[in-house]
Parts: sequence; C-alpha cells; structure tokens
Amino acid sequence: MKKNILILLAFIGSASLMAQVTFTDRSDLLSNHPDNSEIGVDMNGDYLDDYTRVSENGISIDYQMAGETFNSVWIPMTIDFKPDWSAAAGDLDGNGYNDLVLGNVQKVSFLMANNDGTAYTLAIHPEYIFSQRSTMADIDNDGDLDTFVCHDVALSHPYRNDGSGNMTLDQTLIQTISAPGNYAAIWVDYDNDGDQDMYLTKCRSGAPPGDPYRDNAMYTNDGTGVFTENALDIGMRDNSQSWATVFEDFDNDGDFDAFIVNHDFKNKFMLNDGTGNYSDIIDSTNIDPNDLGAWENQAGDFNNDGFVDIFSELSKELYINNGDLTFTPQDLQFDEGAVGDFNNDGFLDVVNDGHLYLNDGNSNNYVKFILEGTDSNLNGIGARIEIMGSWGMQIREVRSGQGFSHMNSLAAHFGIGTSSTIDQVIVRWPSGNVDVIDNPNINEQHVIVEGSNPLAVTQFEIEGLRLFPNPASDVLNFSLKGLENKPVTIIDLNGKVIKNTSISSENDINVSSLDSGVYFVQLEIEKQVVSYKFLKQ
Repeated sequence: MKKNILILLAFIGSASLMAQVTFTDRSDLLSNHPDNSEIGVDMNGDYLDDYTRVSENGISIDYQMAGETFNSVWIPMTIDFKPDWSAAAGDLDGNGYNDLVLGNVQKVSFLMANNDGTAYTLAIHPEYIFSQRSTMADIDNDGDLDTFVCHDVALSHPYRNDGSGNMTLDQTLIQTISAPGNYAAIWVDYDNDGDQDMYLTKCRSGAPPGDPYRDNAMYTNDGTGVFTENALDIGMRDNSQSWATVFEDFDNDGDFDAFIVNHDFKNKFMLNDGTGNYSDIIDSTNIDPNDLGAWENQAGDFNNDGFVDIFSELSKELYINNGDLTFTPQDLQFDEGAVGDFNNDGFLDVVNDGHLYLNDGNSNNYVKFILEGTDSNLNGIGARIEIMGSWGMQIREVRSGQGFSHMNSLAAHFGIGTSSTIDQVIVRWPSGNVDVIDNPNINEQHVIVEGSNPLAVTQFEIEGLRLFPNPASDVLNFSLKGLENKPVTIIDLNGKVIKNTSISSENDINVSSLDSGVYFVQLEIEKQVVSYKFLKQ
C-alpha cells in the first residue's frame, strides 16, 4: 500500500498547488541553423546545458554562456545518416566530453567528441535498422556506457562498449523479444532493487488489438545483468498502440510511477504500489484518458513546487502536479522539445525546432546536481539521487534518452517550493557506491564526484529489533513483527551497496549469496534509518 503521506506532501514548502508556468520565446539568442534533433546537454564540460542540433551538413552547438547569452558554433561535416527520430548523449570513451548516438531509418551512427570537445568523428554501423528511441545506459554495469536503439521492424539493437568508445552490436548484452514495433526504451529502477531495468514501449503499425507485437515489455534486471520480461506480472503489459512512457515519482513516496501515451484505447497513469506492481488510476488524475495520438512524453518540475509535472504532446501540453495524484492541464505555445536549464536560473526550459522557450520562473527554490562517476560511468547515468527535507523525500534518476526522441539535460533538477533547507542528499551510483551530503546549499548547482562523500557505516539500532542468527549463513531473521515487504539495503564495511532486497512474509531476508564477511543491514523504521551489523559465515 502507498504511504499515507499524500495530504502532507501536497503542501510541500507551502507552495501553490496550481502555480501556472509561463515561457518566453528567446529564439533571438540562438544561431539560425537547420536542425534534425533536439539535444539539451552540456557539450563542452562547463556544467551548463547547451543546445545541439545535427543535420546532414554538420553540427550546430549553441554553448550556454553567462547572462542569457550563447556562443554559437557551426561544425561542418557530412552526416550521412542524420537523426530522423532520436538522439542520445553521454561520454562513451571517458574523455570528458559527451558523444552522441544517432537514430536513423537506415543506420545507427556514433558522433565521437575529440579530446577537447571541438571536433567530432562519425562512426556508422553497417547493419540496417529502422531506429526509433536511442538510449545510453551501462547495461552490463562495467563502468562504461553501452547503447540500446529501438528497431521498428525487427529485433532492437544493443551495442556493447569495449571501454574505449568502440561500439559493437551484441545481442547478448540484453536479450529482448525478437519482434517489431519497438518505439521507446527507458531505463529505470522501477522495483527499487538498486539496478537498472528497461521498459519497452511498443506500437506496431497495422497490428490489430490483441496482437502480441503491441505488448509493452518490462525487462527486469536480476542484479547480475540477466534481464527477464515480466510486464504482465507487474501490470505493465499495455496492448494499446503506445508511443512513449515516462517514469517519475509523481507522488513523492519513493518509487517510480508511469504515464503512457497511446494511439488507441486510452492513455494510462500507472501507480507503483511500492513493490514494483502497477495499477491504472488515470480516471482519477484529471488527465483525459481519451486524448489520444501523442508522440512525445516528458516530465519535470516546471514550477519548482516539489512535484513532477507532465509535459506531453496532448491537447493540453503541460499537466501541473497538484501533489495529490491529480493534475491541472495548461496550454503552452509548444508541445515538445528537449528539457534543460538553458539560462542557469534553476527553472526548466525547453528547446525545440530552433526555438528557446525560457521559463519565466517564480519565487520557489530549487537544487541541481551534476554527477561525475569514477567507478561508475563518467556521467553517472543510471544513478539515483534522493533529497530529504521537511517535505519528506524526492527522487530522480540520471537518464540518457527518455520520451520518444529528444535528449534532455543530464543534470538532476529538484524544486523544493518555499522550503529553505535540504537535510540530506543521497546519491546511489550504479557501482553500488553511496555518497551522502548533509545540508547542501539551495538555489545552486552541485557537482558530486563519486566517492567524495562516502556513506558512513555505523551501527544504529532501534529498541525492540534484533537480527538472528548472527553470524548467519543463509537466512537473517528480524525479531520485530510487521516488517513484511519493507525495503532493506545490505552495505559492506566500505559503504558500498551490495544488495537491495525486501523483508519476506516470513520476516527474514536471504543472505546466502553474500561472500563471508561483515555487513550492515539498513532499513527505515518510524522515519529513522537504522543499521545493524551482522557476520555472514
């Protein structure tokens, strides 16, 4: 069941529940170049979001400068297979500058930045693919980014990184169903077990209702890089003609919910029950389930009130989150684009089709985080960031490629309403490392380097709870009753997360897979994070 905190959270920072969002078109600040993509990430390593467009004749980059100005650079080169549908960004070779994967109706291409980010080389893969959504993720969790490109007419293409940015088509990287209609992949830890799962939104053109080629799919990671399709089991096997799915924690209860835009039947708002199982509640959200035909589907906290809003290509483009799982629709002068902070004022802006739509903002506060991985990939893609304060908790994930086509900022953005302090920030890296920052400044962008603020592993107990047997070999029991399904994290002596699991109906967890040694079990009880030391035999 959901935690009974929705009413309290609805008043986060005393912010207005229905604060309207307005934008000003400042396209006069940008260069005038043809565009075939919307890429809103930092391309020169200065931690500011830039606007990149790729066409058959070259690359246009509007580098963000101070004071709402841009340095516009045109890099002429022949792009034989320009990105028809999508592009994704991330540092594939670890040189400090972001590279691009381009989806095209014939080929997949990689644009690789040189060692100072001023020029690019193009690598075209020979195999045919009718690309839809392209993404980057560390699929095998070896510390570098791989890619996954959706194929409209056949089996999708995963590309394995050799660690130096050389990409090889490798179907063993993640084995998906050999079927067409793959429109949008998104990497998300939907079940809160500390690893990246992948949801595949499908829309097979011409397939009738009930055709399995229309079935959306969830590929659940078992923690060792083995993915199993289980969308039906968790309530996420939508058979509509789906176009794109967005996963965010819309009710701030610590798990990712989902909004799916469809072209027949109806749109769906899928509520996570906290265990990774979903149910459709769209009829109570004030989002029209029959407003069909959207391509794009994005999300972000556009009014900084502490709740994630929906930005989607529906008849109303922005749906303001009221904090109680209802939304207020609002018209915008645009209906899609890449989301980022293009004037560094802490409010989310949008770029699309050569236009820059700057968010006019309000008095609400914010915080932003940029990650630099060491054991994990350099961008920290796949990391989860949690912020705690008087409102409770908010979570974000760093993702490369979401929605249907555009590439959003890699900075994690949080609105906090009128709250003036943040108690704690927790960064959970793909490697298992955890960094904890207490009382970070608000209204700033923070750069967090992996391992710079490691989790302190000290024993803190609560009265009435003990673990037994200790030492343990296979099963670790909890003496306090009523803990079924409560999430548990197992941490080693260095503060690295070894395993995420949940307490079973028998009031225990299985520790048989752990190596011999000393560990800590960490869980939340009565709004306190407690940890207990145990010895694994």
